[in-house]
Amino acid sequence: MNSIRKATITDVARVAKVSIQTVSAVVNQRHGISDPTRERVLHAIENLQYRPNGIASSLRAQKSHTIGVVIPTITNPFFPEFVRGAEDAASEKGYSIFLCNADEDPEKEIQYLRLLQRHRVAGILVSYVCGPAASEPVSRELALHHLPIACLGAAQPGQGIVSLRVSESGITKVAVEHLLGLGHRRIAFITPPPSKNIAQMRIEGFNQALIEADLQVRPEYLVDGGFDLQDGIRGTEQLLSLRFLPTAVVAANDLVAIGVISTLKKHGHRVPADISIVGIDDIPMASLLDPPLTTVSQPIYEMGRQGMENILLRIQNPQLDTSEIMFETRLTIRQSTAPRSVKKR
Repeated sequence: MNSIRKATITDVARVAKVSIQTVSAVVNQRHGISDPTRERVLHAIENLQYRPNGIASSLRAQKSHTIGVVIPTITNPFFPEFVRGAEDAASEKGYSIFLCNADEDPEKEIQYLRLLQRHRVAGILVSYVCGPAASEPVSRELALHHLPIACLGAAQPGQGIVSLRVSESGITKVAVEHLLGLGHRRIAFITPPPSKNIAQMRIEGFNQALIEADLQVRPEYLVDGGFDLQDGIRGTEQLLSLRFLPTAVVAANDLVAIGVISTLKKHGHRVPADISIVGIDDIPMASLLDPPLTTVSQPIYEMGRQGMENILLRIQNPQLDTSEIMFETRLTIRQSTAPRSVKKR
């Protein structure tokens, strides 16, 4: 199926029988164009359904109504919801977003930050690929040039940077405490990627909950993982090779939990009768799984929305102080967790 070619400024100039510079002058509402010529150009624009390049127009006007949004990956269901919150907030104030997918590549993330700077966007909302270590220095540099920036995953607020955060250690701590309350003692954790700064914080919360319950932290139950479905599959296969299986698993996120559940079922284990599962994020599909997933909810939409709102506030008032916004998480209990089976020793 052939795609419909979009009209260009050259097409408009040809139909209106004027120069490209004249079309540009009409689009940017400059003076010095006669009324008949202006009407002819506007008529051609309407007939051709020509849409000027918003970023290019804003560059010429030295004022942008575009805000860059940089995310690690569009394939993780966390980020479409995050972007939707940001886009809704931007649209309400007459701004559009320029979405950059870094493909989990820190170098690509830095390249996008530089690209957005060159395009003179009005602000940047970024979720770091590997935490702040790689990209935060670039963000701080941009902020020093008075570019409003909000960061999900920033280590701490920086000059001109709004930090969007949750208690990463608290997320896993509440998950483990829930499982302990159900009688589980052999609890495993498929962790986030070791390269991400949140991995250590979540491991700390996991360990803290066990230590407070006077339980030994068992290294074999800590499995290096990631945020993808395949990480859940690989991590579960590793746990199933152990002599003593865990009776419960905390997954790095809901996608990983899906991989865990599918692998357990493949090997004949029942969820939650044999092994209980807790995810993290509460993505839209979490409640639709079989069984519906117990998970630690993050206010994903609101995080994107508030990040964008704070950028917009700083566009209007560049003198606003740096701030840190802490978001609350909560445990959403569904049917993937149950009391430990009495058959488990």
